[in-house]
Amino acid sequence: MRDRAATRALVLGLLALPFGVFSPFAIWSGTRSLRRIRASGGELRGAACAGGGLVAGLIGLGTFLVGTAYWLFSS
Repeated sequence: MRDRAATRALVLGLLALPFGVFSPFAIWSGTRSLRRIRASGGELRGAACAGGGLVAGLIGLGTFLVGTAYWLFSS
């Protein structure tokens, strides 16, 4: 059975790339899903989706922070 939070993390992570506001939600959902998948002992699947969402969320957050800093310091 696939963990629904893994799919949610992937969708939020992909949304976080152009819209950095979704980054914290993708990171939280991906981390939570990975913990549940590891604790399930093989009953839950979706680690790749959860990991992809987590990585995309981290990239989105980094991009958002760098872009915001650039905007603040260049004005």
